[in-house]
Amino acid sequence: LVSVPVWLLLAVSIIGLVYAVAIGLFLFVGHVLFIAHVRGNGVRLGPEQFPELDEAVRRLSMRLGLKRVPEAYVMQAGGALNALATKFFRSEIVVLFSDLLEACGDDVAARDMIIAHELGHIKCGHLRRWWLIMPAMLVPFLGAALSRAREYTCDRFGMAGAGDRRGALRGLAILAAGAKHGPRVNLEALAAQQASLDTGWMTIGEWLSSHPPLAKRVAALDPSLLPAGARSVRGRARALGMLAAPAILVLGLPIAAAITIPAYMQRFQQAAGLATGASEAGAEPGAPADGAVAAQVERDVARLMDFVDAQWGGTGTWPADADEVYARWAELRPADPAPVDPYDGLPYGFMNLDTHYVVWSSGPDATGGTADDLAWDSRDARTP
Repeated sequence: LVSVPVWLLLAVSIIGLVYAVAIGLFLFVGHVLFIAHVRGNGVRLGPEQFPELDEAVRRLSMRLGLKRVPEAYVMQAGGALNALATKFFRSEIVVLFSDLLEACGDDVAARDMIIAHELGHIKCGHLRRWWLIMPAMLVPFLGAALSRAREYTCDRFGMAGAGDRRGALRGLAILAAGAKHGPRVNLEALAAQQASLDTGWMTIGEWLSSHPPLAKRVAALDPSLLPAGARSVRGRARALGMLAAPAILVLGLPIAAAITIPAYMQRFQQAAGLATGASEAGAEPGAPADGAVAAQVERDVARLMDFVDAQWGGTGTWPADADEVYARWAELRPADPAPVDPYDGLPYGFMNLDTHYVVWSSGPDATGGTADDLAWDSRDARTP
C-alpha cells in the first residue's frame, strides 16, 4: 500500500525514475559482490562436505515443505554469531556462520533451530519481490515493523524444525550469551528482562530496530516464562505520546493559546486585585493558610493514601509515580474525580521510595519544592 504509490510517482517522474534505476543498479551490484563472496569463500554443504550439516538442511527443508533444497554454505565471519538467508535470481541461499555452529556444539536442537529459522524466511517468501516493497522498507518504523514480524514468524519455524521447545530457546540463548554462557542462561530471567524495555525511549528504540529483542523472542516462543500480568502497555503508550507530542505542539499550541490566554489574563487580574486588597489590609507574605483549605488537603491526602494502600499494598510494591496513581483512579473510579491540590489546582505529588511512599501538597504558596510544602509519609501517622 505504501510502496505501489511511490513506484507510480517515480514512474511518471523522469528524474525520480532515473534515481530509482541508479539506486537499483547500486543495490544489485552490491548483492552480486556479496553472492560472489559467499560462493567463492564459503564452504558449500554436500554429501561429501560436512555431510551431517547437509543432511540437517535437507531434512529440515523437507519438513518445512520447501520445493527444493537451497544452497547452503558455512562461512567464517570474524566471531559473529549469525546466519542469513538470501536469494539471487532463482537461487535460494542459506549462509551459516561457523562461530554460531561451533557455539551450538553438540546441541542438535539448538543448531536445527538456527537452520530452520533461515529456511523459514525462504518458506514464507520473505526473499521474493523485495524490490516491490523496497520504498516502504525505508519508511521509519514501517519497514522495521515488517522485519521484526518476520523474525517472530521464523522463530516459530525454527522451533518446529528443532522439534524441542527448550532446544529452540537454547538456540536463542546462545545468540544472546555465546557458546560458553548461552547453555547456562536462566530463560525465565532472560524473558523478564523485557520489563526494562517498558519505557518510552526503549520502546521507540525497539520500533526502529529490524530485529526484536532476544528477551521478547524467548518469551514469544514460551509465554509461560513470564509471570501472570507481566505484560504492560506503559512503554507503548509513552512512546506514542512522545511521538505525537511534536505534532500536538505544532498543531495544538496556537489553538490552545487562543483559548487559554484570555482566561489566564482574567485570573491574573483577579489575583492582582486580591493581592492588593490583602496588602492594604496588612497581611504578611506567607501567612498561614486558611483552615478550611488545609482541612480539605488532609481529607484529600487520606483518600489518596487509602486508595494506594488498597490497590498496591498487598503486592509489596508501590506505583511508579503520580501519573500511575491517577490513571488507576480514573480507571477504577470514573464517576469519582480524583482529588487535586486546592493550593495550585494540580494533582498531588507522589514519590515511590521502594519501601514506602510520600504524598505532598505544594502548600499555601502554590509552589512545589518550597519550605511550606506539606508531605505525608506512608510509614507515619497521617499528619504532615
